[in-house]
Order: sequence, then C-alpha cells, then structure tokens
Amino acid sequence: MNDLIMMTVRFFLYLDLMLVFGLPFFEIYGIKKARREVEPTLHFRSFIFFAVLLGMVLTVLNMLLVSNAMSGVTDFRELSLHIIEMVIEETDVGVSWVIRLVALLIALAGVLLYQRHQQASRWIITLSGAVALGTLAWGGHAVMHDGIHYYLHLLSDLVHLVAAGTWIGALAAFAILLLRQGHHNRQYVETVAESLTGFATTGTLIVVALSISAVVNYVYIAEGVLSVLISSTWGGLLLAKTGLFGLMLLLAAANRYHLGPQLEHTISLGEYDKSLSLMRRSILTEFVIAIIILAAVAWLGMLSPSDMRK
Repeated sequence: MNDLIMMTVRFFLYLDLMLVFGLPFFEIYGIKKARREVEPTLHFRSFIFFAVLLGMVLTVLNMLLVSNAMSGVTDFRELSLHIIEMVIEETDVGVSWVIRLVALLIALAGVLLYQRHQQASRWIITLSGAVALGTLAWGGHAVMHDGIHYYLHLLSDLVHLVAAGTWIGALAAFAILLLRQGHHNRQYVETVAESLTGFATTGTLIVVALSISAVVNYVYIAEGVLSVLISSTWGGLLLAKTGLFGLMLLLAAANRYHLGPQLEHTISLGEYDKSLSLMRRSILTEFVIAIIILAAVAWLGMLSPSDMRK
C-alpha cells in the first residue's frame, strides 16, 4: 500500500512540476508578445499558482513518505522530526527537497509579481520551476553510480526532465487554450494556430533531447543488456512507454503537417470550427498519452535496477 501511495505522489510531482516550469516557459517562447498584450485569456497565471502550491504540498508529502521508508519505521506516528532532519542533512534526496521548496517559494513570489511585471514574472517562475523540476533527478537511478558516471547520468536525467517538462507544458497550454469557451474569435484562433506552427522547431529539439537522454539512461540503468526488455517488469514498462512515445510522435507529426496547416487555411475562410475541433481532439489525446507515460515513469522509478532480471 505504501508503495502505491509513493508511486502516486511521484506521478503527481512529475506532472505538477512540469506544469510549473512548462506553462510559463510556453508563454515566453510560444506566444508572441503583441498577442499576449491584447489577449488576456492567453495567460495561465491561475493554473501556475495552483500548481506551485500543490508542488509544495506534494514535496512535503514525498518527504514524509521517503523518510518513513528510509527509517524503517512501520507507522507514520513513529516518524520523528529528528529522523526527517537526518534524511535532509545526510542524503542527496533530502537536500533536493529543501532546494525544491525554496525554488517553489521563489516561483510563488514570481506569480504574485505577475500583475506588475509580467515578463519578469514569467522568467522568475520558469527558472525557479526548472530548478524545482530538476531536483527530481536526485530521486532517480543516477544515485547508483559514483564519480564521473554519476554526473553524466544525472545530466542525462536533467536533460530528460527539462525536455519532457517543455513538451508537457506546451500540451497543457494548448489544451487550456483549445478548451476555453467563449473566446474562439478569429484573433484568438489565429494566435493558437501561430503557436502550433511556432512550436515545430521547439518540438524537434525536444524529441532529439528526449531520445538521446533516454538511450543514455538505458545504457546506464540496464548496462546495455537487451534481454531485460522481455524478462522483467521494468523492461515491459519501458517498452510500453517507448510505444506510447512513438504514438505521441505520430500525433505531433499530424498536428504539424496536417491539422495545423488545415487550421491556418480555414481561418482565412472564416470557417475554422471543424478544424479547431479536430485539433482539440488531437492535442487532448496526446496530452492523455503523455500523462500515462508519466505514470509509467513514476512506476519505473520505484523498481530497483538490481531486480530487473528475473
């Protein structure tokens, strides 16, 4: 039962921190400044504010769960402040909790600055969100290495997290924009279409970063052994995750080369409702698949590399 709770908290932490980082980052690179200034519905402040607060709660909950597991106590009531302090002071994951909470507090300050200095606010939240997201790497498999391999694996994990956070943030942003009711005037739809087109280059960089870092992580975790893919739960999950990632790539390609240009074309005709509906369905499907992949990642992180081979 505790493992299930731990996995659930890990999943929501991944999703939440990717939104804290990815949503404001998308506002910076994905929506033109002129568009943001004339269209207030393009802002995601309320979503980011909720995500930052939830991130703090999840971090504290994760802190309690991990401290409980490390201490070996059988009941939460036996978990003392001294045990938590020891985990924080003597482990890398403990230090990562402190860094994450500080980063989220800075992000919260950035959210509160939004009304007066929007651009500065976006950069503060994005950078602090990136730090908060990056701290998740210290809870991954990189800790099983020493020396240079520890840092290389950790760097690969960080690249993977940031790339995934950028993609998740963009999908969430598109989903929010496409699901909002009462704002689908021509100017609004043009902004969405422009953002979809502009995301093409960023999307390519994301796929490259995710692919390279995934290969590096596999080599480090499985030591390049292919048999674990078919002889373990870990391998089966990894194959399923890879298959879902491939499906996301197909949907992304359809958005870029078919649905996006189709939406731009119908805008000029003034008949964009059908194309907008198709794009909404595609983005939401891609977002749901991404969430399933994050659930698989949360589960994979609970499996020990030493137990992969049956």
